Amino acid sequence: MQKLFGGLVFAALALSLPVAATAQRHAAPAAAPTHEFGVDLNAAYVSPGTNGASSGIAIITPVDLRYGFVPRSGKMMWEPRLSFNFNTVGGQTRYVLTPQVNMLYSNSPGGHHRGMFFSGGAGLVLGDPSGTASGTAVKLEGGVGWRKPYGTGGAWRYELGFQWVGKSNELAAVGLADYIAIGGRVGISLWH
Repeated sequence: MQKLFGGLVFAALALSLPVAATAQRHAAPAAAPTHEFGVDLNAAYVSPGTNGASSGIAIITPVDLRYGFVPRSGKMMWEPRLSFNFNTVGGQTRYVLTPQVNMLYSNSPGGHHRGMFFSGGAGLVLGDPSGTASGTAVKLEGGVGWRKPYGTGGAWRYELGFQWVGKSNELAAVGLADYIAIGGRVGISLWH
């Protein structure tokens, strides 16, 4: 598991280096970027469903990785995301992998590089809460966000929204499914 987590961090760094190097060059303006790579940190208030657990604040780290396909024209952008959560609290190893696809709708003249946007998406919560039984749950989410540009090749990205994760007996027993979360993300976006 540590190798997988280390590999994800290494991949995120490797993908961001060419963008950072390009931003350092003093060349003539290039064509509009066609991809957005980003990393987010999450925090949310979680209210469990029927599993009997109490509500509370969850800070979900390490990160969400996202890769958006910026359209040349139009207001809609597709963005695949991948979240990974690893937890060893209580002597039990639990991990969750969440692949999903979001659609962003730009609501500002800055297009997908600055200003306000609306977001909605769907994905799967794939988990192994005990090492002996794994489970899968459906995830739906929606929100509103803002991009604030910095430099020539990036932006800070803020998002507020909600998530609903469906039932899964294996995952709900340890609080990884059957809940509603209201919270936000803070992240960074780089374009290429």
